[in-house]
Amino acid sequence: MARSKKVSSLIAEKRKISKEIEHLQNNCEHLSKSIRSIPESVDSTSFLIRWICNTCEKVIGIPNDQELNKYLNGSR
Repeated sequence: MARSKKVSSLIAEKRKISKEIEHLQNNCEHLSKSIRSIPESVDSTSFLIRWICNTCEKVIGIPNDQELNKYLNGSR
């Protein structure tokens, strides 16, 4: 029984943290952003290239073809 209580407690804590992160990200002004490669999902080996807020780490957009080429070519 102790393990199931511990698991329930950790799941509740995870939900609380996720809600707090969501609140912070939704109230961020996203004044500084950069293009980054991020995992497609938590356990994925595939990556996506997205605009990410430098302050709150929220995905805020998808780069256009020109931005993507500049990122992939090392900002030449």
